[in-house]
Amino acid sequence: MKKRFSMLILLILLISCSQVKAQYDAMFTNYMWNEMYINPGYTGSRDAISVVGLYRDQWVGIDGAPSTQVLTIHSPFHEKKAGIGFSAMRETIGITKQTYFMGSYAYRVKLGAGKLSMGLSLGVLSKKDYLGEVKTDQPGDVQFNSNSPLLSMPNGSFGLYYYTDKYYIGLSVPRLINNQIVPDVGTFKAKNTFDPKNIHYFLTAGYVFNVSKEIKLKPTILAKTVYAAPIEIDVSLNAFIREFLWAGLAFRSGDAASLLVGVQINPKLRIGYSYDYTITKLQKINSGSHEICVGYDFNFGKSKIVSPRVF
Repeated sequence: MKKRFSMLILLILLISCSQVKAQYDAMFTNYMWNEMYINPGYTGSRDAISVVGLYRDQWVGIDGAPSTQVLTIHSPFHEKKAGIGFSAMRETIGITKQTYFMGSYAYRVKLGAGKLSMGLSLGVLSKKDYLGEVKTDQPGDVQFNSNSPLLSMPNGSFGLYYYTDKYYIGLSVPRLINNQIVPDVGTFKAKNTFDPKNIHYFLTAGYVFNVSKEIKLKPTILAKTVYAAPIEIDVSLNAFIREFLWAGLAFRSGDAASLLVGVQINPKLRIGYSYDYTITKLQKINSGSHEICVGYDFNFGKSKIVSPRVF
């Protein structure tokens, strides 16, 4: 097991240090609870001051596996024609620790039965590679003598989000710039590149079916694509029972099958949990992934939150 883990960490290290065209993006099973993080067009769409906190512990049992914490806050303003928001992410994966801080703005216009929101996020990624913690087969390897400095790099995202009372569809680019730390004559430097072939596109969609007065069904889909790579699909089906209990199943292609549960404590407060069962070869050396999320909607102005928002 330790040998496999060492090989996994080394692979992650080589990917993060080499000049590859792929870029690691944090994954979430409860992305539908936290759409603003992957699509700035969602900013302000809940018509309330909305706060969401999320914690994900991935591949439990593998030392150095990804651990991610996210906080998002957003609110409508300018007579609800626009939205502003802030998101923060802290993540540890292998020897790499990174944080994102993003400010978001979205503008909405009425279109047909719903609203079309166009959003932009701008912010900073701070990243550090702890190379000195790697144990190599050849002591004294100069590539692993010291840690990289903490480097800050610019980034941004763009998104479109169309929604009605029954359904939504969104298209976004969650990272506009590829941020890397690369060796540079005995030290390290930040490398920031924009390559259209490296852009990741996210497509999200969801619909709410009123099965009865007490039950609503909400299927959702998240499709991710990048040039010269297979499309990754996340699909889920959740039941909302008596405006109190959420329960559902999800599947992520080439990665995991998931169980989701949640409680709508009142129209403002919701708490959710998901468990991912790994379906790849990593299944033998981990016990799955856990995710916890909490959301709260504050009254906006004189408005009252009468019933919970489904999306």
